[in-house]
Amino acid sequence: MTTRRKLLTALGAAALAARIPAFAQGRPPRIGYLLISPRREPPSQERQAFLDGLSEFGYVPGRNIELIYRSAEGNVEFLGAMARELLEQKPDLVVTAGSEAIDALRRATTSVPIVFLAMGDPLGLGVVKSLARPEGNVTGVSFLSADLSAKRVQLLRDLVPGTKRLAVVWDADNRNAEIEAEAAVVAARRLSMALVRVPLRSNAGIEANLRQLAASKAVALYVAFGQGAVAENRIAIAEFALRERMPLISGWHFMTEGGGLLSYAPNIPSMFRRGAYYVDRIVRGIKPSELPVEQARSIELVVNARTAKAIGISIPQSLLLRADRVIG
Repeated sequence: MTTRRKLLTALGAAALAARIPAFAQGRPPRIGYLLISPRREPPSQERQAFLDGLSEFGYVPGRNIELIYRSAEGNVEFLGAMARELLEQKPDLVVTAGSEAIDALRRATTSVPIVFLAMGDPLGLGVVKSLARPEGNVTGVSFLSADLSAKRVQLLRDLVPGTKRLAVVWDADNRNAEIEAEAAVVAARRLSMALVRVPLRSNAGIEANLRQLAASKAVALYVAFGQGAVAENRIAIAEFALRERMPLISGWHFMTEGGGLLSYAPNIPSMFRRGAYYVDRIVRGIKPSELPVEQARSIELVVNARTAKAIGISIPQSLLLRADRVIG
């Protein structure tokens, strides 16, 4: 590290120490992090983005801020217990992502600040009173994935004009994913597509769900955004679609990276990075109710040209030119 960088780091740390409110016994701020999926090292792309965001604000875990993790290990049913266990550690605020984890925390506390790093429709789900004035103890960064459903279905029709029967998959335990799935169903019906609904209820049932999809005679597959069973089995779902030569469209870029055909989605890592801004403001003494909910700043179209070739689909040049990223 250069002398100049050392000086800037030292000055940043000093400035941070000067502005952090006096937490219990003068200790560093304690941030709880509730995960649905297992905590892995190295961190997931999303969690790493959050850590990078903290670094940009001068926070170094273990030095001037403490991070406490609890994970439901992929089982939504454990979220309530993990939320309570996390709050027993007396965090100054808690961060998480996904409607189920947010609901678990909201049931466990009405006083500890909660920052959602990414969720679908906090207003429609009753998490906040309004986007501009959240009220209560919850705020963060949102994307209205259901609002993008019609666009995704139309992109699929543009890419595969012969799509007459669409299978819609979502996590049955995720209310936000259910809302998005229903929006996709409405959009597909407007385009005169027949529908097959396949809610995923558990990791254990994924094989049965895939057999149901294989027997459905669906021409294409729409996967709704949501933590839980879908996220945990994204590779299996993407590989299934590729094996069945079934175009897969979703609100997950990593689903497309795993073999799906196309995604039209917010940049989730950038949302997690932006979540560090909320942590910084709350650490500085600003109440969650005073921090408006922000919408995702970047919606990206990603196309997997390698998958298109494998399943025999020709991607129009016009769509390739519109894409933010082409894989393959």
